[in-house]
Amino acid sequence: MPINTSEILTLVTQVCEEEKLRVPVKESLKGGAIAFATTTVGGLLAGPVGLAVGGTVGGLTAAFLSHGKFKSVADVIRNDLTVAQREQLSNSVRNIIYGIGPEDVLVLTAYALQPAVKERVLQEVFSFFRSQLQLQIVD
Repeated sequence: MPINTSEILTLVTQVCEEEKLRVPVKESLKGGAIAFATTTVGGLLAGPVGLAVGGTVGGLTAAFLSHGKFKSVADVIRNDLTVAQREQLSNSVRNIIYGIGPEDVLVLTAYALQPAVKERVLQEVFSFFRSQLQLQIVD
């Protein structure tokens, strides 16, 4: 029995939730800009010591402002991907597990818990997010 797209995506979201994978939502660029600005100002005002202080203050400020603004990869897969993107991700993961031949999602989930299969699924998710969505996953 072929594995349908929803079963594959259930597997992928489960693995991503277990690993607590998240993606930044525009916050990395904002944080980089804040750290750049404070480091530059600090360097102009106080030289090398100002660079250190400005970088530290900017980094801490960026971290504080971006707290809680990272989305889980599972939420992105469930809510933000188009139908075509979901199908593409599903096909990529399906190719990985094609040779396993599970009969239903329960068997598929048991296979996914094996470290080797889980690692290959995670690698495919990382690759998909990088190449198709231009997002980096943080864990």
